[in-house]
Amino acid sequence: MRCAIRRVFVEVWDPIGVMDDPEWPRDEYDGYIGRVFELLVLGGTDQEIVDYLEWAIARMGLDKSRVSLKSVVAALRAITWKGKSDSV
Repeated sequence: MRCAIRRVFVEVWDPIGVMDDPEWPRDEYDGYIGRVFELLVLGGTDQEIVDYLEWAIARMGLDKSRVSLKSVVAALRAITWKGKSDSV
């Protein structure tokens, strides 16, 4: 599941806007995977996920309005997994 969250961060979220560069490290947002994983597994609400991603964007010093968080949450919710753990 953590790999799938990374994929969503790279392909859908990408608040910095750098993932179009194939040379940019794919682990740019890995520090945020753990909390999103917890929220998904423990039944966090969509608003809790949005609040966390907005916090992360603000922490990066970016404008949160640049990213559609509804589409990010939808992509995260579409992740399916077997069991409650996976590794990056």
